[in-house]
Amino acid sequence: MATRTTSKLSDPRVRARVRASLAPWVLVAIGLLVPGTVLAASPPPSSVAAPCLPAPLARGHVAEVTAAGDLVLDDGSVLRPAGLAGGGAGTAVSWRAALAGRVAGREIAFAAGPARDRYGRRAALIASPGAAAAEEGATLQQALLREGLAVARPEDAVLACLPAWLAAEAEARRDRRGLWRQLPLAAANIAALRAQQGRFTIVAGHILDIGKTARVDYLNFGRVWRQDMTGRVEAEGRASLTARGLASADLAGRHVRLRGTLFEAGGPAITVRRAEQIELAGNAVYASPGDAMENGAEGRARRTGDE
Repeated sequence: MATRTTSKLSDPRVRARVRASLAPWVLVAIGLLVPGTVLAASPPPSSVAAPCLPAPLARGHVAEVTAAGDLVLDDGSVLRPAGLAGGGAGTAVSWRAALAGRVAGREIAFAAGPARDRYGRRAALIASPGAAAAEEGATLQQALLREGLAVARPEDAVLACLPAWLAAEAEARRDRRGLWRQLPLAAANIAALRAQQGRFTIVAGHILDIGKTARVDYLNFGRVWRQDMTGRVEAEGRASLTARGLASADLAGRHVRLRGTLFEAGGPAITVRRAEQIELAGNAVYASPGDAMENGAEGRARRTGDE
């Protein structure tokens, strides 16, 4: 007589164990979709929180703060304050004076890896000079963000710091300090976006829909893909979203702030390589559902399935 095999999932005890194992992932996905949530502040479910400033810290004496906001130490090495952007290009960055006032001619504590960029700089986390005991682990970058002199740029060296940094940045945004007198740029304001091509900035708007091809997911802020603002989520960005229990499709219909370097791709665009580049904004605080259509242009929507 043939023996009928029964699926293990038919056993109530097995089903209960499966539900229990899935519950944390479901809660993470739901939690990330609450208005005002910062994806950067929500690490992958499997990660363990790491300190912002690793120990031990190196020490050095600052001989000069350059116009670009870099620190030149007495030994000739150059430190780039990691994770800062938006301070200007071609002239002194907006945080240069504040940075020089805090560290020029003084000894600093910092953490920097051995890798150097094409300018010979090492990306560094810089301890805030004279930080109170209650703020142990505070960084100089965090202080500059709180003053609105810069915006946070997600990069490998700063991911553990981002929750605190974005909280500091939010204070500057609420009080419209510094750069936040002009930021975020409205996704519907195509002229303003094109004026910032090649620069790191923050764009706010309503994602109307998601276009999808084999290689790229498109976060469409408007109907005219040859003109309107678009976020491009490629393989690296897809993987980063997946690590947080999300997919690009989950962002459809959401108000977001998107940070990154603007470039032209038939319209202004930002490539999303990290989930930390996306912040879910509250309703109508930075954009309303109609904002993305205000340019009045006509054209066809981006096709999905091919390019």
